[in-house]
Amino acid sequence: MDGDVKGQKLTGQQQRVLKLLFKFRFVSAGLLADVMGIHRVSVYEVLEQLVSKKLVAKVYEPKFRIDRKPAYYYLNKSGVTAVRKLMDVKESVVHALYKNDEMTDDFVSHSMKLIQCYTAITKYLPKDSAVFSKTEINRFRQFPKNRPDLYIRTPDGKEAIVVIADDKPPYIVRKRLDEIITHSEDESWEGDNYPHICFVLKDSAAKFSFLYTTNKKLEGMGMDEGELPILASALTAFDKPAAHIWSSPFNPKKQTALFD
Repeated sequence: MDGDVKGQKLTGQQQRVLKLLFKFRFVSAGLLADVMGIHRVSVYEVLEQLVSKKLVAKVYEPKFRIDRKPAYYYLNKSGVTAVRKLMDVKESVVHALYKNDEMTDDFVSHSMKLIQCYTAITKYLPKDSAVFSKTEINRFRQFPKNRPDLYIRTPDGKEAIVVIADDKPPYIVRKRLDEIITHSEDESWEGDNYPHICFVLKDSAAKFSFLYTTNKKLEGMGMDEGELPILASALTAFDKPAAHIWSSPFNPKKQTALFD
């Protein structure tokens, strides 16, 4: 299927890549290839075509070669406008993306980690599950004010929210959890059960520290296991994806699947 944006014909694959750039904001060819399930070279060609059409910006600095970092891509202002028309959404939905060129290196790095987690998690979800990014759910008020990085929904109604907090100090992570727990108690969620609350931490040490403090918190609140499912994993676990990479505050050493 061809699309016509600002007088430019776009192939179906080009449209798909533009929509994924809306979803993730910043991508590399390799990570996007993992999401799309096609060869990196094919994704690279599409990205470069979109750069030529002046819908996508490419960033590659000399230091990237030393650090062995790939080039990354994002929607420029014309690209954001193009995506808005392709998706037929209000400008408020894409408004934040008009500032893509102002985002920090840390934000770009976070976006790359988001894609890594997305790919690893979706691999072990039931067929036809839906996984939405923060950009996609920003306009929906049922979520906590500080939106999670991912929202997951399976065909049988199981749900989870994922917060990637590998670069945050422990007190910020605890504060973020407190905000979500408070949100779970104010009955604003449209469903019978609140989604699983999943945190991705820097490493195993950070993960076990989080689980220990969370266990104490839940015990102090009089919550039983399963009443409000909270899980944690280490970002390093996503380097070699597996189904059982999550742990509960009630049994930190046991590795479980997202929906056991």
